[in-house]
Amino acid sequence: MWKWVGTAIATIFILLIAFVVGMYLAPVGIREATRDIFIIILGVFQLLTVVLLTVLLFAVIYAVNQINKVTSGTVLPKIDQAMLKLNDVLDSTRTIAGSARDSASTISGSTSFVTERVVSPVIRVSSLLMGVRAAATSLAHRNAPEQSEPKP
Repeated sequence: MWKWVGTAIATIFILLIAFVVGMYLAPVGIREATRDIFIIILGVFQLLTVVLLTVLLFAVIYAVNQINKVTSGTVLPKIDQAMLKLNDVLDSTRTIAGSARDSASTISGSTSFVTERVVSPVIRVSSLLMGVRAAATSLAHRNAPEQSEPKP
């Protein structure tokens, strides 16, 4: 296929060169007539281009209007519903976070109360008993004869 495309491009290039050389060698009247024909052809192409661009512009405007209708009719209400649900979720999350904060402060207060009212007296009594036990053991061993270590 590329062989045919290359052949076509080469042929068009050769014909263009032949046309330019032929117009250079042609009389002035033929060159002026050919110039006028090409000016008319370029004018027609410009007119077609303007018409096609106008049609394309209207097609783009129509597409934008249709997208706007679809967006405002279906997408925006769904986004609004999603925002409402998201706000509900955020409110419930804030409520749960507040409850967790209150629970943490209650637990902290309860821990402080238990530490001050229950654990501290138990530690004091336990340390007193350990001191009494150590004193009793020390007094009990005070008059006891020292035992010699057995020889191996």
